[in-house]
Amino acid sequence: MKSANLLCILIALSLLFGWTAGIWAAKDDCGDPPNVPAKPAKEVKKEDVNVQNDYDEVIEEDTKRRGVTYLTFINGDQPKPNKCGLNPSNPEVEWTGWGGPLNADNMTIGEGAGSRNDIVIGGVLFERGLGTHSPATIEYSLTGESWVAFEGYVGMADEKDPAECVHGGNSEFTFLVDGKEMFKSEVLTGTQDGENVEAVKVEFDIPAGGKELTILISDGGDGNCGDHSAIGDAKLLTRQAFSVNSKGKLTTSWGAIKALY
Repeated sequence: MKSANLLCILIALSLLFGWTAGIWAAKDDCGDPPNVPAKPAKEVKKEDVNVQNDYDEVIEEDTKRRGVTYLTFINGDQPKPNKCGLNPSNPEVEWTGWGGPLNADNMTIGEGAGSRNDIVIGGVLFERGLGTHSPATIEYSLTGESWVAFEGYVGMADEKDPAECVHGGNSEFTFLVDGKEMFKSEVLTGTQDGENVEAVKVEFDIPAGGKELTILISDGGDGNCGDHSAIGDAKLLTRQAFSVNSKGKLTTSWGAIKALY
């Protein structure tokens, strides 16, 4: 009896640590960046609109929840994602309107191949995300997993703030599932009235049976000068991702396992 109880405990602990370690959403599995950033991100006490790529807040990789899949460009897989994430299903020439081909995950477009940077939007550093240049169309197959929601942030990369192309570029972001519009931003600029423009939170449910997520990034109607568009913390979620209670508490599944012994 004691052996059976011990086995249950060991199984429960291994599962618990597997969930909390975030093994299903690992940035490390995306490989190393292809270069030293041309404009390294720098942490400061208070970000300054006149400094490119400085930040005073971080949105870390989501390693607390199971059922998280990050959107990627290069080192993921599709239609079923790998540990790095989910790659697009459409041709890569459509992913960016300038500066391709894209050759790194979780980086901005930079100034072309060999100059990718960390993703900073409005003074916030995003450990995971997509960086591209308008106009862009990025399509993801939703047939590999049972995803129920999307979460992320959209905005203009700080690598073009403050004065380049007047206001650090501008873009409009539209998200569709099977052609149905789920979210559409306003035209977002890098700066406005002498301040960095904060990233805009994007959240929407994925309809049951959804087959394709399409992300359209426009040039904002004024040409694509400096339109270094970014989607921070871009991720798809299954129902498992919502089984976690408030911060610091164990998952619902843990209670079920504990009841076994």
